[in-house]
Amino acid sequence: MKTVYVGMALTDAPEEFRGMFQNELKDALRTLPDVEVLDFIGLENGTEIDVYEYDRKCTEECDLMVAVCDHASLGLGMEIAFRQTSGKPLCIFAKEDAKVTRMVTGMAAKEDCRFVRYQSVDDIIQVVSAELEKMSN
Repeated sequence: MKTVYVGMALTDAPEEFRGMFQNELKDALRTLPDVEVLDFIGLENGTEIDVYEYDRKCTEECDLMVAVCDHASLGLGMEIAFRQTSGKPLCIFAKEDAKVTRMVTGMAAKEDCRFVRYQSVDDIIQVVSAELEKMSN
């Protein structure tokens, strides 16, 4: 069983993105064989320390982290940095028209990390499936 953690903007992201897109993506990931998707605490549950400790643990210990950079987020930037220092696989996604900081795109290019522009959740699932397959071989 492989664990997948999805990092994405919450605090300043539009409700549609936080709700519908997040659920669609996680539901699709859960259909992949032998995959457990780790949920984050979110905006309302737990204390700020709970959120920090849990999200950091997830980013550092999961088998694959999926970062969705459609909206600016300091927390997601921290999660990407934690993950990068873990040396474990990281896939970064951004909608085709999303503005993404060059700090992230530069890190992806320099550190040989996947950065993929996507149009739909299906595009993300295809890349994640391929990454998980590579990890299994």
